Amino acid sequence: SAYYDPKTRAMRENPYSNTGKIPEEVGYAGDNFVRYSGDTISMAQTQLFAWEAYEKGSEVHLQADPTKLELLHQSYKVKKDDFKEKQKESILEKYGGEEHLDAPPRELLLAQTEEYVEYSRHGAVLKGQEKAVACSKYEEDVLINNHTCIWGSYWKDGHWGYKCCHSMVKQSYCTGEAGKKVMSNSCVPFEDDVEEAEMSKEPKTLLQMHQDKMKDKKKKKKSKKQRDSDSSDEEDEAKKKERLKKALSAEEQRLRQVAEIMQLDERKRPYSSLKEVREP
Repeated sequence: SAYYDPKTRAMRENPYSNTGKIPEEVGYAGDNFVRYSGDTISMAQTQLFAWEAYEKGSEVHLQADPTKLELLHQSYKVKKDDFKEKQKESILEKYGGEEHLDAPPRELLLAQTEEYVEYSRHGAVLKGQEKAVACSKYEEDVLINNHTCIWGSYWKDGHWGYKCCHSMVKQSYCTGEAGKKVMSNSCVPFEDDVEEAEMSKEPKTLLQMHQDKMKDKKKKKKSKKQRDSDSSDEEDEAKKKERLKKALSAEEQRLRQVAEIMQLDERKRPYSSLKEVREP
């Protein structure tokens, strides 16, 4: 039978809530789902609108003036939609981009692909398992000046060229096999000749000569400092050795003096109580 608790405003709960079963699988899942069915959600939205309108100065009430509140709510929705539409049109007029809004649905965009696949009548894949070639937004395989290969298809000694004639000059005319023979017979390529011409010696300016002199002076100063440091190190080592010799000789002399003093004491006092132990 129908059950309703007036204190909690709730109906009978799901008796299988703690068993971990899905509500769709059990025979009875409670009656609380009825609270969120029908016009319950729209009534809650109307109540929320009534509270907001009352805060802004409109004296409306859900129970006292339901008709007035419903008409006010409907007019508010229409005005809100018109305002959004005008705002959208003004933004498009100012910044543009209306053509991007006419795109096909997202489902179709995600479903389309450029991979070619063939299936049998049983659904098995016949063709299309190979890796597809990546497409580019740039033009590919554009051949100019009678070339049969594109620029960059040949590389040698750090330079790019055409594979069909081994030419290293971009946008040059193709010479075919004759160009290959010429390039293979030539000892030094054109770029190397250019580099040698650029590397040829030129008369130095006064600034360059001054810079070279300053560099030589710095090198001489560094070498002199290094020599002075080496000589000072040698002198320090020699001084250390001399000090060590003097210290050793002084220590030997001190030990000799101590030994002489001990001998003199023994001569003066031949009797020692420690050597002869007698009874009292």
